[in-house]
Amino acid sequence: MINEEDCTASADAQSASSHRDHILFPNNPVHAHAGLLARFLTDLSYERIPEDVVHKAKLLTLDTIGCIVAGTDTVLGRKILASYGSTKQQDGCTVLGTSLRMPPSLAGKVNAWLSDVLDYEDVAVGHPSATVIPAALALSEHLNTPPKRFLAGVVAGYEAGLRLHDATQASPEVYLRFAVYHAWHGLAAGAAAMVVAGGSEEQFRSALGHAAANTCLPLWYVQYGQPAHALKANYGQMALAGIEAALCARHDIIGPFAMLSDPHRGFASIIGSDRFNASLLSADLAHNWRTRESSFKAFPCCAFLHTTIEAISNLAEQHSIDHKDIRSIQIRTISRISEWFSDRRPPSDINAQLSVQYVSAMAALSLQAGREWYEPSLMASEDVLELMEKIDVEVDPVAEEAFWKIDQHMSSVTIMLSDGRLLETSVKWPLGHWRRPFEDADVEEKFLRNLRGTALVSKGAEIFEQGMDMENHGSMREFIELLRIAD
Repeated sequence: MINEEDCTASADAQSASSHRDHILFPNNPVHAHAGLLARFLTDLSYERIPEDVVHKAKLLTLDTIGCIVAGTDTVLGRKILASYGSTKQQDGCTVLGTSLRMPPSLAGKVNAWLSDVLDYEDVAVGHPSATVIPAALALSEHLNTPPKRFLAGVVAGYEAGLRLHDATQASPEVYLRFAVYHAWHGLAAGAAAMVVAGGSEEQFRSALGHAAANTCLPLWYVQYGQPAHALKANYGQMALAGIEAALCARHDIIGPFAMLSDPHRGFASIIGSDRFNASLLSADLAHNWRTRESSFKAFPCCAFLHTTIEAISNLAEQHSIDHKDIRSIQIRTISRISEWFSDRRPPSDINAQLSVQYVSAMAALSLQAGREWYEPSLMASEDVLELMEKIDVEVDPVAEEAFWKIDQHMSSVTIMLSDGRLLETSVKWPLGHWRRPFEDADVEEKFLRNLRGTALVSKGAEIFEQGMDMENHGSMREFIELLRIAD
């Protein structure tokens, strides 16, 4: 077990020889918790991780791979691939589902961007898999590491990233100006990449400093104008930042470790946090495995909208509703939906992923979840346009209170039919949330559905089987070879 005394003893030893703070081992107690996190990551190995957490890491990896491959078969995905296709090289790292191979940082960036194209990857106060798994895949292929080290890297990214999120919270007033809750993803990628690479505690501290310094400014999605920009939260650049942090640190390029927890000039201040709490960087390390908290997504859109989709889907299925018989749909939910996610005429596929009216129309039409939701012809169809006009949203005070108290996104739906019937239901937690978890079979079904129509479809079952048994294989390159297509 690690403790604060271990961390400060290391710092004291350094200061005794130098009579001053060393950038990697600062004496100020405010940095002790960041030191504990660095020590935890340095010592982390596959053998120290609980079995159920390892199992979750494999499921998250496969789910993310499916989202990346599905992302290649979208309008935006094809543009991303075209933008980076000229960087192709013979012995680089794989852009999944393609023949492209690139330097590790670029491969991680492209895979991370593709993973978020459909907003279909996991969710835990952000999308940890979008940066963690592309970073771990790139470094494991680059260095040809064993799968057990890859899995430890995935867990490391979640454990470090979610704690950084907790430590850098902001008040509701600040959230109106800064998208603080996205900023931790770059450090999560750095933690994952560094555990895959391995190294000394000094190198891990440098990697965390590099990752904090490299993290790009957190972006809003739709607040800059219409249509929404294609970077979303800029997870691609954050994955690149994390990978480069590890690559530099393992060659002893010193990073600004103290930046992670400096209360005045550090990471939290730079991203806009006004509630920085350094103690949360090390809270319950090796006791509370935060990887368990991540939730799988049943629908390709913002997680805030999932309870509404599920409620409408349940009513449509239970009552065999013909969408032409729908007179109106009334949604009662949290205020954030009406403030951020109400758009009856989304001008792009990304806007549609953030439109409660659009995704509710998909549910009312009983369309199977997948990238097909955002086909241009479907977005322009009269049925969809008519349904969106019939949908209204109002704030439910009960749901609003639960949102702020327990982060619940409850939605209650009333569908009025043309014969005058009123159909009502509520959903508190969406399917796939860790309180209503997917079974392994649900993850596999989603994975195979994401591979439909892609070059990897014929290998889908093999990829899933090999992924769930990856720790028994010799190297990650063997597994990643399955995810590449021939030139």
